[in-house]
Amino acid sequence: TTKEVLERLRITQWDDLDTLRDMQTKRLETILRHAAASTSYYRERFEDHGIGLFDITALGDLENFPMLSKENVRDNLYMGMFADSHNKKQMLKIQTSGSTGAPSVTYADRDQLEVRFASTLRALEWTGWRFGDRQLRLWHQRLGMSRSQAARERADAALLRRKFVPAFEMSAAGLADLSNLIDEFRPFLIDGYAESLNFVAEFLTTGRALKNPPKAFMSSAQILTSSTRELLESSTGAKVFDKYGAREFSGIAYQCGEGPDLHVMDESYVVEIVKDGRAAKPGETGEVLVTDLNNFSTPMIRYRIGDLAVAANNSEPCACGRSLSRIGSIQGRTQALVFCDNGRWLPGTFFAHFFKEFPAVVTQFQIVQAV
Repeated sequence: TTKEVLERLRITQWDDLDTLRDMQTKRLETILRHAAASTSYYRERFEDHGIGLFDITALGDLENFPMLSKENVRDNLYMGMFADSHNKKQMLKIQTSGSTGAPSVTYADRDQLEVRFASTLRALEWTGWRFGDRQLRLWHQRLGMSRSQAARERADAALLRRKFVPAFEMSAAGLADLSNLIDEFRPFLIDGYAESLNFVAEFLTTGRALKNPPKAFMSSAQILTSSTRELLESSTGAKVFDKYGAREFSGIAYQCGEGPDLHVMDESYVVEIVKDGRAAKPGETGEVLVTDLNNFSTPMIRYRIGDLAVAANNSEPCACGRSLSRIGSIQGRTQALVFCDNGRWLPGTFFAHFFKEFPAVVTQFQIVQAV
């Protein structure tokens, strides 16, 4: 259950570096051998590149394995990437928004979903939030979700005392209503798209002070600018935390509050920052590759997620005391804003979520606003 997983994660986050790397290596070996034995796609990749089942015995050996592109997934998902043991009833279809390229589809099994949810709860606790504290989410709400996914979202919201504010319906009047809602609802934590938090920060510069400001903000989806972070913290006294995630994997890395880097959820993922085919050196910007250590129904190994990030110096410990690996700032996700004739602002991500339901018809799109 999620509770049991969360209890384990609360312990493993304090494991020393050697213990964490040993855990990751064992899980990596398990998922690789499972993929080779249970999927025709990965079995062919092993054979094509002359890689034996026992050739990858350390995290660094992973660079010898081929990368997985979004095109590879689209072309092979249903006829090669599903494990022989997969159970559709225990899998969730995941449609990405395409914010870093073209929309795509993949799947995650129920066990991995439990780990993802528990990892999210652990990261929320890093902000000071505790189960039962009120949370306000500036989100796309249920845009693009199936009925079952929307129902689960409502159930989760009720359980977590979470209230949604549609992020794609922002306007000047709506921001005034939002500030009133914050004062009345008194959330401990406000999380949402960086663009939405930017609207809130700008609104607070107009002289509208919050009577009951939150204790923390958590930003996700796009790159939170330093000016927005400074505005939110100076105007509310709250601390701002960044989250790095993707629809394919949910939360991948989170800030702990003690430094600018983001801690990777090592119990679930191996994250590589690669430049020119090699591991990027600390301070270098490279491509983000993600290997899912827990998804046995649809293995995702060295997935090219479409983002760029700065490699962190993991030889130096984080001040928080956690040995979870870290990545630096994300460099590739700034989205445009569209100002509509009716006075509303639409984040660029609106269109990505709108079109993601039609991957067979819309593979790429471009939005042009005539001024």
